[in-house]
Amino acid sequence: MVYTESIRGYPYMKKEQLAKEFQISTGTVRTRLFEIEDEIKTGRYNDYAVIRDGNIILINVLVFIDYLTYRRQLLDRNARKYAPAFHPEKLVQMIGWSNRAVVEGESGNEA
Repeated sequence: MVYTESIRGYPYMKKEQLAKEFQISTGTVRTRLFEIEDEIKTGRYNDYAVIRDGNIILINVLVFIDYLTYRRQLLDRNARKYAPAFHPEKLVQMIGWSNRAVVEGESGNEA
């Protein structure tokens, strides 16, 4: 029998969860959220980067990590053209989220 093993975290978090996870203040998360929403307008991220529904605000973790990584470049008008495009698939691999096919009965995979 073949099945897919999936290792991943939750792709969206609230501001408070991100603050705790990254050990930063909720004010910093809020500031980054507004900046990410500006990047949605420029086309770096798509509409699913941030979910807003009334009082519910969820931020995509991969977008947040990418933005923290390239924030200084993106805020600099001259340097932003050198910031690499957002590639969530590369980030997924780097943080250890993955899917793999598992064949039951193969050595090392037996239950």
